[in-house]
Amino acid sequence: MANTFKQATKSSLVTDAVSSSNANVLTAGNTSTVIILNSLVANKTSTNANVDVYLVPSSGDDVYLLKSVPVPAGSSLELITGSKIILESSDVLRARADTASALDLTVSYLDQT
Repeated sequence: MANTFKQATKSSLVTDAVSSSNANVLTAGNTSTVIILNSLVANKTSTNANVDVYLVPSSGDDVYLLKSVPVPAGSSLELITGSKIILESSDVLRARADTASALDLTVSYLDQT
């Protein structure tokens, strides 16, 4: 089993509903297990914006990991730290903002194939 550290980035999170594939940030490959180690969101604007992070598993219920978390203007926020989030084959991590073009997201993870 190969272990590779990677990152996924999404510039200007969409304002689409989290049910939209436009909100996809990271999808586990068909033969992968992804371990999310950290997630950082940056607010590029001069006004506050909120972020939602959503998990769409290949089996089971879709769930919010974070809902309407405020990100102060001109700052960044560490969203997932300390705990690990596991994505199994074909699971999807999605994120959206309540303000267009306000937020960038970076996810650091370990890809096990």
